[in-house]
Amino acid sequence: MYSRMILRLSHRLHLCALLLLFSASSVEARNDQAPQTESDEFHFIVLGDAQFDDTTGFNRMIDQVRRLYPAFVIQVGDLIDGYDSDLGLIQAEWRRFQQQISPIADIPYYAIAGNHDVYGGNKQPDAGLERIFEDTWGPLYFSFTYKNALFIGLNSDSKEAPASVSDEQLQWMSAILAKSDAQHKFVFMHRPPMQMKNAAVLHQLFIQGGVQQVIYGHHHHLHHFERDGVHYTMTNAGGRMAHKVKAVGGFAHFLHIAVRGNTSSVAVIEADSVHAQDMVDPSDNYDLFNLGRSLVRREATLMPQESPGRYTFSLDLNNTTQREVTALIDCNSPDQRWHLSPKQIQPVSISPDNKQTIAIAATYEPARVPEGTPTCTVRVPFQTQSGQWLEFTEQVRTRR
Repeated sequence: MYSRMILRLSHRLHLCALLLLFSASSVEARNDQAPQTESDEFHFIVLGDAQFDDTTGFNRMIDQVRRLYPAFVIQVGDLIDGYDSDLGLIQAEWRRFQQQISPIADIPYYAIAGNHDVYGGNKQPDAGLERIFEDTWGPLYFSFTYKNALFIGLNSDSKEAPASVSDEQLQWMSAILAKSDAQHKFVFMHRPPMQMKNAAVLHQLFIQGGVQQVIYGHHHHLHHFERDGVHYTMTNAGGRMAHKVKAVGGFAHFLHIAVRGNTSSVAVIEADSVHAQDMVDPSDNYDLFNLGRSLVRREATLMPQESPGRYTFSLDLNNTTQREVTALIDCNSPDQRWHLSPKQIQPVSISPDNKQTIAIAATYEPARVPEGTPTCTVRVPFQTQSGQWLEFTEQVRTRR
């Protein structure tokens, strides 16, 4: 008896604890309360390599970034193909790139220098290409503060320190980090920091300076890891990939980073996942909905005739859309023992708000009694207002 009482008391205490936990973590907002304002609340986008490898895909991605309308955009290098010492050719490539990103011209844009951006034909840093980059985008390394966050852009392809971050930049960054009281500290560079010659020095500087996020590109895939409280993320916008296996990072994407107060969140957005508000026309939406709801019943009854093994059934087609539709009908026997007539059903055109009935004879031989019953597939080619062809399909099974 006492054990049952103790068990009941334990259950009640457990339930009370769950209710308290739920109460503590539940959403506090009510319909009659406005959301609490947060002064340090914003979002921004990070793009990876472009290099003219997938120009149409990158153009679409820029349009998608525009739809999200971030506070600013940072791109972590290898924006053009480069690798050429012809300054006129490089300037033409920059004009082409600027045309690509013109849809976000009213959104602040910050460019990180990558090897393709500042390396000449000998695949070494070129002073002339560096000057062109600076004339186009500003300093090769920079910092700025936005609301409660510090942003640092490094040059990982300088002529002073190949495959490393120069001592000059390290001293500059150390001073910037030490002076900043920002709640969030982000660092951007082109090459993976863990593969730099001075990787250990960089990592320790990130730890000491309170850097939470380090974002880079160069290898054209996605990865993320955390080490000693520092989050490292590689990203790729449209650079040529060694493989296209999404599960291991081989896909085009960009990063959406949201900051609110003392918290931040990084989301990976796959390319072509952000759509325009008017991507669906109402007439397409309702017409396809009505086709699915009422074009044809999913089951038809086999009506026995006077002779054994002889039946008929009908498909009642009902077009409740605002457009003329053409139904393509294919009926068959799963075990091929039914004989259907007509064997070939001609396309059936049905005007808006009209009906058509298709009668079909189904027979079998007494010595070849089928196990199943005939099935039909009804297909309707469907063109959207944007010109795209789709196909609506419905399966109809029969029963005796």
